[in-house]
Amino acid sequence: MRSSVRRCYCQLGVFLVATICGCAPSWAPVEPVAAEPKALRIELNTTKSGPQASFDVVGLSEAQLAAIEQLDPERRAAVFQVFVAGDQTNPTPLLGSLSIEAQKLRFTPRYPLEAGLSYRAVLARGEWPGTNETSAANLSTTFEIPKPAAQAPTVVQHIYPSTDRLPENQLKFYLHFSAPMSRGEAYRHIHLVDSTGKEVDAAFLELGEELWDPLMRRFTLLCDPGRVKRGLKPREELGPVLEAGTSYTLLIDRDWPDARGARLQAEGRKSFMVLAPDDAPIDPGSWRIEPPQAGTNDELVVRLGEPLDHSLLERVMWINNPAGEKLAGTVEISDNETCWRFKPHNPWTSGEHQLVADTALEDLAGNAIGRAFDVDVFGPVKKKIDTDTISIPFTIGRNKSE
Repeated sequence: MRSSVRRCYCQLGVFLVATICGCAPSWAPVEPVAAEPKALRIELNTTKSGPQASFDVVGLSEAQLAAIEQLDPERRAAVFQVFVAGDQTNPTPLLGSLSIEAQKLRFTPRYPLEAGLSYRAVLARGEWPGTNETSAANLSTTFEIPKPAAQAPTVVQHIYPSTDRLPENQLKFYLHFSAPMSRGEAYRHIHLVDSTGKEVDAAFLELGEELWDPLMRRFTLLCDPGRVKRGLKPREELGPVLEAGTSYTLLIDRDWPDARGARLQAEGRKSFMVLAPDDAPIDPGSWRIEPPQAGTNDELVVRLGEPLDHSLLERVMWINNPAGEKLAGTVEISDNETCWRFKPHNPWTSGEHQLVADTALEDLAGNAIGRAFDVDVFGPVKKKIDTDTISIPFTIGRNKSE
């Protein structure tokens, strides 16, 4: 008996020491740790837009989900419903489907949720078996679907050429918009009027496939080439589109719809005076190159001497380094398209570089490098035009600090 008591006291001492030291012996009883219960809540799942947005009940146990799944369809539909929030006495639940996915009770509306409305999701916990008075209380959460941010009205950002002095044989205009525009509306909303306010008839070449850039923000407007080139029948019958010594205004209607169907913020206008025709090819020999110093990221400036085609200037001129490699950088067109500026991504290296231009580059009258504008209205349309390039050498000198 005494040995038994002594053994019990000994074991108790070991237990107390171990407890104080923070290391319970292996034989000590350990209470099981209960899993942290998941908070029962309703979430709006908008990871998928439109009709795939869903309302999810999170925190239901497997037993509860199984009980809901076994209910008849009508009673199961009443377990979790969504309503348009408001003061209606007997609101009608949204049409949709109820499913169990990834341990969640999910209601997916049949139709997209409407921006600006609030929706009330209700979990009726008394609608499935095995509930008691406490757990049978409804769980309700209201969600507001925000309205999309208001977009600024679309405007005519720029009309190229920028200059207000154009040759009589001006060939094209570029209309730049601040946002994508609609297709198939262009020619109804563009007008050319003279100084008396009279509209010039049939001034533009109306193409079935309108000339838009991929973003639908730049429209190319061609004056009728048959009335631009002298000696062609359309010009003889209708006269030129523009006449030297006369002022004109190019008008873009405010009612021209953008891609959203909204009208422009304001009409677009470009007024200009017409000069004598320009029949001279582009002469790169007259260009003046202003090179920067090596080791800098300063701009290279090329003075062109006359306005050239804005869109082509951005695409068909570039710089090659002494190894003949095309340099990466940004191009800026300034001074009414009479100046081409190039800023390299990396500092300039010293040595001989090349300014390269595709001979497809044009001036305002369609004259290219080495050839005047010409139109064969009876010839076949070429799908691909092969062009050559010209190169102008220039030297990047060493930085004075080197």
